[in-house]
Amino acid sequence: MTFLKAFMRRVQRLFRGGPAMLTCQEQVDLLADYLDGTLHPETARALEQHLEGCPECLNFVTTYKATNAWVREITYEEMPEELQTRLANFLKAKIREENRGGSHP
Repeated sequence: MTFLKAFMRRVQRLFRGGPAMLTCQEQVDLLADYLDGTLHPETARALEQHLEGCPECLNFVTTYKATNAWVREITYEEMPEELQTRLANFLKAKIREENRGGSHP
């Protein structure tokens, strides 16, 4: 059974009054859509119910939200040309080394 089918069965049981809590993994799989506001309302309610009873997942969501907010505040800065060249040369050397069967740490 696919993840989606299993998940939808749990959501359906939940809203028919049966026992159906989201697992932590299911919660993580839905998180981006939930925070974007694109999650189906019934699924969002099931997720919120899980968060009410799972402090670990609630902490994860709080950290996830804070990280997203922080990333949006980062400004783009152009990498200096000298650093671009040095990085490109370093990566080319690593690729050549790997292709020759170079040693691995």
